[in-house]
Amino acid sequence: MKQSLKHLAFGAAFTAASLFVTAAPVMAQNGGHLITMQQADIRAFIDDVSVVTGKTFLVDPRVQGKVTISSEQNLSKAEVFAVFKDVMRLHGYAVTRTATGEYRITLLQGAAQDAPFVQNSGYNGTLATTIIRLNYVDAAEAAKLIKPVMHSQGVLTATSGGNIIVVTDFPENLRKAREIVSAMDTDGKVMETVQLSQISALDAEDAINKIAGPRGSYRAIAIPGNNSLILEGTTADIARLRPIISQMDRGGITPRGAVSVISLRFADGEQIAKILEKLLPSYNIEGQPSPTVAFDVESNSIIISASGETQQALSGVIRRLDQRRPQVLVEAIIVEVSDTATKDLGLQFALAGANGNSVPFVGTNYSRQAPNILSLTGAVATAGTDGATNANIPSAALNSLFGLDGGILGGAGLSGNTLFSVVLNAVETDDNSNVLSTPFVTTMDNVPATFLVGQEIPITTGESLGGNNLNPFRTFERQDVGIKLEVLPQISEGDVVRLTISQEVSSISGALTGVSTDFVLNKREISTTVLANDGEVIVLGGLIQDDEQLDIDKVPLLGDAPVIGRLFQSRGKSRVKTNLMVFLRPTIIRNAEDARPITQERLRTMREYQSQNSEDGTAKLDMAIDP
Repeated sequence: MKQSLKHLAFGAAFTAASLFVTAAPVMAQNGGHLITMQQADIRAFIDDVSVVTGKTFLVDPRVQGKVTISSEQNLSKAEVFAVFKDVMRLHGYAVTRTATGEYRITLLQGAAQDAPFVQNSGYNGTLATTIIRLNYVDAAEAAKLIKPVMHSQGVLTATSGGNIIVVTDFPENLRKAREIVSAMDTDGKVMETVQLSQISALDAEDAINKIAGPRGSYRAIAIPGNNSLILEGTTADIARLRPIISQMDRGGITPRGAVSVISLRFADGEQIAKILEKLLPSYNIEGQPSPTVAFDVESNSIIISASGETQQALSGVIRRLDQRRPQVLVEAIIVEVSDTATKDLGLQFALAGANGNSVPFVGTNYSRQAPNILSLTGAVATAGTDGATNANIPSAALNSLFGLDGGILGGAGLSGNTLFSVVLNAVETDDNSNVLSTPFVTTMDNVPATFLVGQEIPITTGESLGGNNLNPFRTFERQDVGIKLEVLPQISEGDVVRLTISQEVSSISGALTGVSTDFVLNKREISTTVLANDGEVIVLGGLIQDDEQLDIDKVPLLGDAPVIGRLFQSRGKSRVKTNLMVFLRPTIIRNAEDARPITQERLRTMREYQSQNSEDGTAKLDMAIDP
């Protein structure tokens, strides 16, 4: 026999012990298996299936019994395994796959705890655990409909008010559970459009949404373009709203000659009145008083005196203009990382005769190097030669070294009638800076905004002395120094924001010179116009700079001599590396729902800062917001 069951073929005389009989020789070549057994031992059946399928089974000691199976057609290995799982299930046993690939055969009762987790429905004939998520229906309510279709040993877990159901069962029952949830887990809402004729769609929207409240099951959306209203809710909600809207939309055209007072909600009444005044000439009717428009500042209302038709037409224009405009939160991100390194090394000396000595004056002095060697030599020379006066030499010498940085090595004095002084100065500095600034400002669409954090410093513009130095005076102007952001956002189709922006970062670098009171200012400024999507970070500009300079002061000819030439040189090296980048992120805020999380995030950040820097761990911000 060529099949894996070649040792299991038995005739009718061995029916009690018969397990498998291979197919006819032709079927055996096609890989078929014919199952025929009468009251065969279930453990022998498991062993033979293991041989046919090549799978490993871990059998619970409680698995006992006899099985009877008869098939008239050849079965593949997969079909043999499917029949095997059905037989085990029929006799009260469960086949569960382990994490290592074997199959555990145990009592069906209690086997749910060993069922593996699956994303879909698992494998036919084996228990599996899956999670079903709901969007609208309560999990406990959905579980009541799923429970009747489950196996008696299946497990169903759901919590009241939750949106997750955990189910352990056979694949066919898991599929039934998913179909039931899919059919019932809908919001049940419908949409309907209502055309209005007498009232504004915006007024109707406000009224319906106020009736619904913040957590209502329905809502209204106004379409000012055609003065219509979209209702969204359940069928019962829509049916209840229809008569309310019908009653609001009753009434005829305002009688001619009457005056209408229209309160504005969002727009600037002064600007609206100017627009209406330009339209009034087109509504003049011969034989009738000319229509007029007035604006009441205190109530922000428009008053119209005109015929009924004109009032209705102008009211439509007002409602189209009096809409809540979106806002834009513009965040600038300024990052500047710089590294400044300098090195200086210089040797200065002086040699001269004193008290009539004919030794000539020889020395080196570099204006870029401190101290001034001539000052030090002069301090020694003017000290005199008598003992009393010579006591001033150390003090005078030290005064000439004030302001010196780095390491100092040298000396000065009189040797006989020869005056000498020498100073070696070495200094190295390394300054690093990492500055992050994030100014941001919120403004309405198409309305410019300015944000400034800094100081006003006086800048001298002129000074004058009167005759004989009398009545001196100085003129100056004040200049802003700090972080300044000016922006004009314009929202276009597709939530693309056009930004005309001017970004400036300035600071005081220091005095112009050691004796000057004028300041040197550092300034970084970008003025540009860009397009950015809602919430997108876009780079405005930047600077990557690596400035390296080498300064050498030396005595001609002597400074170029090998080896000893370094005695007649002063060397300085500096390197400034700057990385500056400016980024921008616009965020569109259309309503209170958009603004709330942005505001809460900023409040949370400031609370944390204040709590960390307060002695009792409280934030003063909370006291201001919620007294």
